Amino acid sequence: MIAKKVLLVGNFGVGKTSLIRRFVLNEFSEDYISTIGVRVSSKILKVDSTEIKLLIWDVAGTSDDEKVPKAYFMGSSAAMYVFDLSRQETYTNLEERLALVKQLSGLKEITLVGNKKDLLTEDELAVVLQSISTHIDLVTSAKEDDNVEDAFLALAKQSLN
Repeated sequence: MIAKKVLLVGNFGVGKTSLIRRFVLNEFSEDYISTIGVRVSSKILKVDSTEIKLLIWDVAGTSDDEKVPKAYFMGSSAAMYVFDLSRQETYTNLEERLALVKQLSGLKEITLVGNKKDLLTEDELAVVLQSISTHIDLVTSAKEDDNVEDAFLALAKQSLN
């Protein structure tokens, strides 16, 4: 088995911790508890025939990503940038935010995930997705357990590259 450090980054309140809780524990809570610093969770999964222990670093969200200590990014094999589909301020300047994560982590690819799709109607979701010029890898809902497993599987596959 191999262990891979992976990061979840993005603004505060976008659902990073909820995605991790859903993936690792299959739980969801409406309660919002802000992450301070970083919280590490782990889960073992299989990608093709490789068993991987994902060490998932839940990096505290900020309104200014530059305040995140560079040390959190060191040694990471993959990263997921999460934004809230229902809050425009979390997906403006995505290119700049992704470039910053790439610079801090040294990673060439970042998995981009739009979360909280359950808060939008199909029409609202279509409008939001059309307004974003950056390629979005997955649209998820931690609350409804929609595409959560797929998002972490994509992250695990990215960690192997």
